[in-house]
Amino acid sequence: MLPRLHLFIVLCLSFATALAEDTAVGAGTENTVVDQVENEKEEARKQVVSEGEDPQSRKTTERQQQAEGVVQPAAETEQAPVEEASIDQAREEVKSEEEEPQIDRKEVTEKPAVVQPYAGRVYGSIRLRYRSTAQGSIFGDAGSRLGLEGEYRTSEDSWAYARVEAGFNLLDELDTLLDPGGAAGEGQQGDSFFPRLYTVGIDTPLIVASYGKSWSTYYKISNFTDRFDSAGSSAVGTFNANTDGGSTGTGRADNVFQTLALIDFMREGSRINPFNLNIQFQSSQPIPGVESVNYRYAFGLSAVIDSRDDYTLGIAYNRAFIDDLDNAAVQAAGIQGDAEAILLGARWFDEKRYIGFSAARLLNHEATDLGTYFNGWGSELYARYRLIKGYWLVGGYNWLTPDEDEVQAGEYELLYAIVGLRYSIDEFNRLAYAEWRLDSTTTESGENLGNIFTIGIRWDF
Repeated sequence: MLPRLHLFIVLCLSFATALAEDTAVGAGTENTVVDQVENEKEEARKQVVSEGEDPQSRKTTERQQQAEGVVQPAAETEQAPVEEASIDQAREEVKSEEEEPQIDRKEVTEKPAVVQPYAGRVYGSIRLRYRSTAQGSIFGDAGSRLGLEGEYRTSEDSWAYARVEAGFNLLDELDTLLDPGGAAGEGQQGDSFFPRLYTVGIDTPLIVASYGKSWSTYYKISNFTDRFDSAGSSAVGTFNANTDGGSTGTGRADNVFQTLALIDFMREGSRINPFNLNIQFQSSQPIPGVESVNYRYAFGLSAVIDSRDDYTLGIAYNRAFIDDLDNAAVQAAGIQGDAEAILLGARWFDEKRYIGFSAARLLNHEATDLGTYFNGWGSELYARYRLIKGYWLVGGYNWLTPDEDEVQAGEYELLYAIVGLRYSIDEFNRLAYAEWRLDSTTTESGENLGNIFTIGIRWDF
């Protein structure tokens, strides 16, 4: 009996020892998993940052997020470290997808203003692609650009800034003939070099004001779906009438005065960020495709509200006023009133996925492939999902259709789906991709454009 009892005691002690060791190992493994999740989320946030087009808006948002981090109670931070890391990671990914580089203010902010009151950089992006279309194949540019930006720190948390950026399509002019609308907003046929942005402004914690050629207030919403690598952003009026949206004010607006305000109307500790209100004004810009006739003036409004859980809602309105509606050229273009565009957008993202949707009502704003204006509806969807590590599955659609009574638009309807695979080398600042555009578009004369396959690279520096 005693030997059996002795054996039983030994077995119990051995089991207890093994259990204690497993618990310790499990705790270590759990900590490792948490660390890995936090690292993955941080990487995702950086990739989101590089995806955006509007650099100054991102700077303002980043400063806002830094301020929120300073005032956030320490207890709240301790309660959900993994959740906060996940949100930060996803935000960085979204920003990285937005295309435009920005000055890193962190180093400037951490030093006294008298030591380093200024910052600046030269930047660029080489974007090359090979496209196979129904009309032929071509190797060309896909929105390459080179720019210079600088900022001067006027006070502890305020800056004066300037930016100039040029695009170049040295290899892309034949591509424009093969796929008219395949590089929305990236210059027009014959533009080997063209201005993309030139802006001066001020940026403070309460307001941002600028003048020049800038990303529009409308784009603050339409950029939710302007994230494909080879196509897209052609259905909700951002780059209207086969232009970069500069004259009408919905894309890279020309000679525009803008102001942005952050309005914090939520109670302290709310999960809703300060309300983002954007206003712009233009005067005497030419009507695209209508010779010698200008808009009297144009204004744009947009509002963005987002949660700290990465849900964003936005609405934008843009109107360009026309005085001479009886002008023969205006009537020949199919224009029946002021150019109006109203846009609703929403997006949600985390470290593994992004979904953006936008829908627009367009009046005398968009035009067919032959330049005939019409009233219609448009919508866009963009989504991506992380498969493994740097590999992402991308998909969505663009759909723009005239109203049934817009007979001057002929058979025109823009409709295509996009499915692709993206490999991010350095967040989304450096990547390679393949995209299939499954096209059901018909031109004003009833011609079908056909599908397009594209492979390309983007390399920011």
